[in-house]
Amino acid sequence: MTKNQFLTDSNAYLKFIKGNFAESTFDEKSRKLRYYADMLYRLCQEGSVSSCNPRTMTKEDINAFVMYRRSCGIEDSTISKDLGHIGDLLFFVKNNAMAEYKASYGNKKPSAYNGKLEPLPNDTIDKIYDLARSTDDWVTLEGCMAIILGCAAGLRPQEARMLYASDVHYDDPRPTIDVRHVKGEGSWGRRRRVPLLDNVGDIFAKYMDMRQRKLEEHGIESDAFFPPFRGDDEFVTQQSMSRFKSAVAKQIGEDFVLKDGRRAYGQRLLDKGVPIEFVSCSMGHSTVATTQKYYANYRDSFVNSKIFDMIGQ
Repeated sequence: MTKNQFLTDSNAYLKFIKGNFAESTFDEKSRKLRYYADMLYRLCQEGSVSSCNPRTMTKEDINAFVMYRRSCGIEDSTISKDLGHIGDLLFFVKNNAMAEYKASYGNKKPSAYNGKLEPLPNDTIDKIYDLARSTDDWVTLEGCMAIILGCAAGLRPQEARMLYASDVHYDDPRPTIDVRHVKGEGSWGRRRRVPLLDNVGDIFAKYMDMRQRKLEEHGIESDAFFPPFRGDDEFVTQQSMSRFKSAVAKQIGEDFVLKDGRRAYGQRLLDKGVPIEFVSCSMGHSTVATTQKYYANYRDSFVNSKIFDMIGQ
């Protein structure tokens, strides 16, 4: 569901409670719910939450929302008010996720939380590459590619969703991907060309061949890297991208979100000593500060090595 469902349920809830609150309080509730609709929709597009539909949100979605707000420097007192507004809406649509969240997570705040979430581990990435090379199943290969575009090229999930096949130059001596739809639909930033790492050209060649056969089977033409085989849309939905990922996660027995691959891309470049300015440009960040805040989680071994190099030991 899109944020429209959140707004539809919010309007029904506001209509139901109108007259029970002072006008200023009612206006504040209305403003806040519109704000949450936009925020949750964006988090859903990024793959941070599974749903922004008040009827299907889970306790894990609520926890992801809380962690995001904390990463933005929002105080717990304000987040508590946020949860109050959202909880009232969820209760109105008969969703018990807020009660389940409070029972499972309470109001604990991680003692050292700094906004830097863990990237996809290297051994998990290796499992995905091995699975992509060995599978003959379209759904599995499609899911692997949704993840590989993050960990090998640093694409945001919504950038991968709206990628064109003609913009993937996997067979060049120095393979690259042109990112046209920066940050996703309706949010246009600076277009960029990113290097395709990890020598995964063979996986892309395999995918492109199978993709072409699927298009021919359905009798359609599409330049979308992930072509939708149903309906008239140009691209698959963000929910489809999450579904692709889930099919792979289940097979390899790992639990992660789609954006963990992008985090791995940034983290591994930094661990290899690539200047943060270059990493920032390749990831499409507007400033180096964003890269520093969310991705510069340097490993102790990397820091120690650099220190010894600098002092000549």
